[in-house]
Amino acid sequence: MHRILSELKSFKPQFKINSGQIEILKEPIDFYVNLHRGIRQSQKRIVWSSLYIGNGNLEDFLIESMNVQMRRYEQMRISLLLDFNRAQRQDYKRQLSSQIHYVDLLTRNLQTHNIQLGLYRHPKLPTIFDTLNGSTFREIFNVHHMKWYIFDDKVILTGGIVQLHYHQQIWRNNILQIDRIDMWCCMVSADIADYLDDAQSLLLQHSYNLSTVFSLQFDKTRSEPCYRKKFFKEFLQSWKIFKYSYEDQVPKEEFEEEKTDEQEKSQQSEQLSKPSDQGEQKNEEITKEEIMKYYQQDVMIQQKLEERKEQATNLLEKSFNKGDVQNIITRIEKTLYKGQQFEIEDGEDAYIVLTLHIPYIQTQEDQTVLTTIIKHLNTDIVKEIIWASGYMNFTDQIINFVNNCKNNIKLITASPKANGFYKAGRIKGYIPYLYRVYESKLDAQIYEYNRSGWTFHAKGLWAEFKDDSYLTVIGSSNYARRSDERDNEIQCYIFSKCPELKEKLYKEREYLISKSIQVDKSTIQNDKEVKLSLSVKILAKLFRSLL
Repeated sequence: MHRILSELKSFKPQFKINSGQIEILKEPIDFYVNLHRGIRQSQKRIVWSSLYIGNGNLEDFLIESMNVQMRRYEQMRISLLLDFNRAQRQDYKRQLSSQIHYVDLLTRNLQTHNIQLGLYRHPKLPTIFDTLNGSTFREIFNVHHMKWYIFDDKVILTGGIVQLHYHQQIWRNNILQIDRIDMWCCMVSADIADYLDDAQSLLLQHSYNLSTVFSLQFDKTRSEPCYRKKFFKEFLQSWKIFKYSYEDQVPKEEFEEEKTDEQEKSQQSEQLSKPSDQGEQKNEEITKEEIMKYYQQDVMIQQKLEERKEQATNLLEKSFNKGDVQNIITRIEKTLYKGQQFEIEDGEDAYIVLTLHIPYIQTQEDQTVLTTIIKHLNTDIVKEIIWASGYMNFTDQIINFVNNCKNNIKLITASPKANGFYKAGRIKGYIPYLYRVYESKLDAQIYEYNRSGWTFHAKGLWAEFKDDSYLTVIGSSNYARRSDERDNEIQCYIFSKCPELKEKLYKEREYLISKSIQVDKSTIQNDKEVKLSLSVKILAKLFRSLL
């Protein structure tokens, strides 16, 4: 761990927090309840960046809660940033777009100037597509994909959006209600919250604002995205100023210096020359056995909790209005989440590296960090690597790493039926087939998430090192060509040695694997339902940079 951190010293900013300030969420309902709690407990700011916000009763209730907090605290500030195109697209069930939430906040808080609501339009989107208002084709080229949800000093990072249930249009024009599994990480850090808040303020300066009559407005002192050269120049200047202000942001305690190869060999020789301590080995073995035993016993408790969460989710699903949602959420909090608080004093040091990836100004932040990490993951300091992506169209760099990795590596992805585009109709119905083509080119243990009524949208990385430290990555990137070349993304790299957090992360990844089926190249090639024909392979090659 310290080898990697030492090499990343020059990357700014970096943050050091207590691992007790980090919480791993498991199900969509956990995410939703934490959003509700965050709004209710906020006194100074609510800052959200997302692809879009859903339009169900649950999402309506969250916006209503924001209105309540605005009336309760005069100093409260609300900042919301969504993708320009996706936020204007109407859903299939209620025929409403995310803009309705913006208008609701504006019309009910006309006397305040503490609300910032923006729609970020990617500058590389061809202007001809502006005529296709509300069409999915406008989202093909690029989107604002960064997701964070801030409540005062509490931050939730995820690859998911604010929608407890996803509605997908399938063949014969039926509406199928599905749930989506993702990854959610909640942490408390004023420094991280401030950094992302400042980043959002920058993005909002170059975004469209929405009026109470649904008209779009842009700051007249700045160039609109359609004037690409001017927009790029102005945005890049704003970005440099923002990043420069965090040049001195480093953890209070310096990382250990990386040991040379000679020092490593010398230390290993000393350890080998010393008599082995049987007692310590026994204690270490007992600790591992206890962890496994605890995990197995905990499975039964988790299964019961899952059943109760499913019942609670079904109740929310049947709610008819915001009043119903409020009553149900109150009951859920009292029963399922009673007494859950951060135990900061029980944690250890955790180092956080955040990257903000904006392709059109070539920030290169995530590429720099990921390249450094991949280099070390292919050495003998690693025990195990698990990599997850709902859309496994890896970049060439990651493909080369996976296929030539010296260490044990497992991949988790969506099965064709757990892909969000499964039987979506028309051209989109072929998308799960294309991802299967990319999947077939990987030489690793592959697990396909296969859970009835669920799609797989999780993306992340878990790496355990031989010094008992570990790395986990959570964010919005799918590690795909599209993420690398087109969309705005955020990634959070967490390094720590805390055994309690390590146990939570172990449960997280094992939970995903437990709902998955292991496949190999033979399984993929001989699948009679998802046949990889020559035409599918050609399409996969043609559209790779868009997926």
